[in-house]
Amino acid sequence: MLNNYKYIPVCLFLLFSELLSGQAYTNSPYSRFGLGDLEQIGFGRNAALGGISIGMRDPNYIDYINPASYAIRDSMSFLFEFGLTGKSLKLATNDLSNTVNDFNFSHLAIAFPISKKIGASFGIVPYSSMSYKVSQQLKEGDPDYDTSIGNIDYLFSGTGGIHHFFMGTAYKIGKNLSLGVNLSYLFGAIDRNRSINFLDSINLQIRPGIFNTRISEKTIVGDLNLNFGIQYTAFIKNDLEFTVGGIFDKKSIINAENDIYKENILFSAEGRMVDTLKYTTGIKDTILLPQNIGAGFTFKKGKTFLIGVDYYSQNWSEALFLGKTDSLVNSNSWHFGMEFTPNPTALRNYLNWISYRIGGHYTNTYLQVNGEQLKDFGISFGLGIPISTMRPDLQIKMKRSTFNIAVELGQRGTYDNNLIKEKYAILRFSLTLYDFWFIKRKFD
Repeated sequence: MLNNYKYIPVCLFLLFSELLSGQAYTNSPYSRFGLGDLEQIGFGRNAALGGISIGMRDPNYIDYINPASYAIRDSMSFLFEFGLTGKSLKLATNDLSNTVNDFNFSHLAIAFPISKKIGASFGIVPYSSMSYKVSQQLKEGDPDYDTSIGNIDYLFSGTGGIHHFFMGTAYKIGKNLSLGVNLSYLFGAIDRNRSINFLDSINLQIRPGIFNTRISEKTIVGDLNLNFGIQYTAFIKNDLEFTVGGIFDKKSIINAENDIYKENILFSAEGRMVDTLKYTTGIKDTILLPQNIGAGFTFKKGKTFLIGVDYYSQNWSEALFLGKTDSLVNSNSWHFGMEFTPNPTALRNYLNWISYRIGGHYTNTYLQVNGEQLKDFGISFGLGIPISTMRPDLQIKMKRSTFNIAVELGQRGTYDNNLIKEKYAILRFSLTLYDFWFIKRKFD
């Protein structure tokens, strides 16, 4: 029978492009800093393994974080990967708590061979996301309260995010070494709004002429970026493999445009009046993204057992956003994961074919708020459920396509220094479809 997998990527790309503008991968007040919450965990399989990816090298999966892995592609094989992510986030202080939920498309990617030594991949993945709304009120009894002004309400909000479309290739040197590069186009927009409302200003007896102020700022990003990868695999006897890898993102200057709108709102006996103070569009500026390095390894025994560790370090204290710094510090993170498949070659018992995964991570994030560098840590687990597909040239069934489920439970922040603690649960679904192209097919 004719295999119709080739039509799936086209449909998904069309659907995904329509959904990008509405994506909100986070609902966190901490996303107001920098470019928002950064997304760098790989796809569904990687998420269940604590985010390890740098040393991952498997012909049945796409590991875009290290482009050197593309060289492992089987000849005439194509991989399609897309995913969904649901997140539940509980925000809490010493006195208050709130829970928010979100569900979105997360990624879409394709990988294929160019020759026996060259592989390639392209796709769309999130780079960062921003979604927050923070209100703070100054009222009678507070240390800075002024009776001549009255109550003041400060409101900060932001939405948007950055995506990147990547195109990458890798070249295999000999049997053991491969080098790769990703060319990414970063694109998206971030909207930030700030307002100061004098709640008693409508009562002219208190302070006539007080202006409420609102500032809206929109940053539009669109530019190219490069990252490089390397992998070396040592083949040991009895199906044992040890792969070590590294990635490098050089310091990059990303072009951006900024729109700013400032207005004063005056309440008087005649009603509400708006005075525009500033309205400028298309201001050319740049964002400086710091150097990022990572290293990792995996140890694998055939298709049965895998264990791996990754480490990342990035100098975010050097970052500049439209010429300004933010509350950012250098970050580093550890990721570890393990996968076990009881007997992938068994002829019976479906449970033998399922891959069981567990992992975890610990991150010193790039956020420093009230003198406290925020920590993010969590555990993850999941399943890789094989899907039987037909190889048309041999008319045999193969189990190389996979439905992946990953659950991540974690925590970021603290109650100390009047900060917010976040506890999150993330559920990820992804489908990896393995297909053969450019071969003669048979029809019933």
